[in-house]
Amino acid sequence: MESLSAQRAELVEALVRGHQASVRGYLVVLGCPARLLDDLVQDVFLSVLRSTFEQRGPAETASYLRKVARHLFLKTVERERLQPVALDVELSDAAWDAFEGEDGGAGYLEALRHCLQRLRDRARGVIELRYRERLDRAAIGARLGLGEEGVKSLLARVKRSLRECVERRLAS
Repeated sequence: MESLSAQRAELVEALVRGHQASVRGYLVVLGCPARLLDDLVQDVFLSVLRSTFEQRGPAETASYLRKVARHLFLKTVERERLQPVALDVELSDAAWDAFEGEDGGAGYLEALRHCLQRLRDRARGVIELRYRERLDRAAIGARLGLGEEGVKSLLARVKRSLRECVERRLAS
């Protein structure tokens, strides 16, 4: 028979595999600085390991982990006197809940993939340069023969188009 601590460790390992990306994304939405992100994600699961957490359904588990992540993040913000990017935690929570939905965000991501595939070459190219290659506006402009303001306008139009496409796909 396995010891209680071994069973607990297996539970936490399963939680990490199933929820780590979601906890990480949620902390990013709250405005967690990159330098703290890995430590806070790890602290969320260590906190669960030390707690009396009992796994229920996926939605309840995800909600519990977000609460732990929010608490640890806000404690860190207070302790280190940080200015979080997301100033309205309730609004961030609502946005995250809308993104994750019942399927953990899979429907949203599938809609986004579909919409990205439908972009014309130039629009898809500017998105890839900005988000896949992580180039700044000046570097993108140099590649596309545009000024920084032209790149800014193009990105704004493409992101608006993507948002509208995703919203239409999710509504249907």
